[in-house]
Amino acid sequence: MTLCRWFLSLTMIVVVGFSPRAAMASCYPMAELRPTVIPASFRLAAPPPHHVRLTFIGHSSFEIETAGGVRAVTDFNGFVAPDRLPQIVTMNNAHDSHYTDFVPDGIKYVLRGWNPEGGVARHNVKLRDLRVRNVPTNLADIGGGKFANGNSIFVFESAGLCIAHISHLHHVLSKDQIRDLGRVDIAFAAIDGMWTMSHDELFEVLGQVKPMLVIPMHYGSLGGVDAFVARAQKQWKVRHHPDASIDISFRNLPRRTEVLFLQGY
Repeated sequence: MTLCRWFLSLTMIVVVGFSPRAAMASCYPMAELRPTVIPASFRLAAPPPHHVRLTFIGHSSFEIETAGGVRAVTDFNGFVAPDRLPQIVTMNNAHDSHYTDFVPDGIKYVLRGWNPEGGVARHNVKLRDLRVRNVPTNLADIGGGKFANGNSIFVFESAGLCIAHISHLHHVLSKDQIRDLGRVDIAFAAIDGMWTMSHDELFEVLGQVKPMLVIPMHYGSLGGVDAFVARAQKQWKVRHHPDASIDISFRNLPRRTEVLFLQGY
């Protein structure tokens, strides 16, 4: 990434109004958990104070960077990769486009959305000003069979924002899962309409979690994007950001739910 692009991504802030959620200090379930604390290094050119930088890397991978210089990458798979090594990576399920067994040594924490030894994956990690946890969900195979606890929604909390990577979800959420998620301000949502959920299911899930900002990912099906946009714009504003990165705070969350495509897709 060029120096110019870093400067633009550092200074580019979309102001779309003040959200009443700004008064809420943290994601509700987080206060009840005891996180693992891992020391982190600080680097220059981090996002401004009270902001989180979101960068769409590709497919279902995003880099989440905090003002304290902590970086996490979602669905780290080894080939859709950031240009810098993150400290934390998450992998929502054991599909080759969403995980890898070959993780560079410099990554401090690897969070898998399933338990390779069986049972339920449980994560709650705090690294400087970023907290990451998971909510286990089920996973469907090609034949439609369901595997319990084969996937996770990961929640990232920093600067008072609650960011949920809805992941390779294959079903609407239960009441317990909605409770465990807590407040969701920003949702990374798979919009393919085929390989994860149908659009009917996706819009039901978005209605369950009620994010203020929906950032699409996992485009991967012919006509899926157009079908999603056609449906979304009937109820929400749909915007296209010209860059892959954006700095977001409570103050530039929209007042009402919006869809924001990163990288001008």
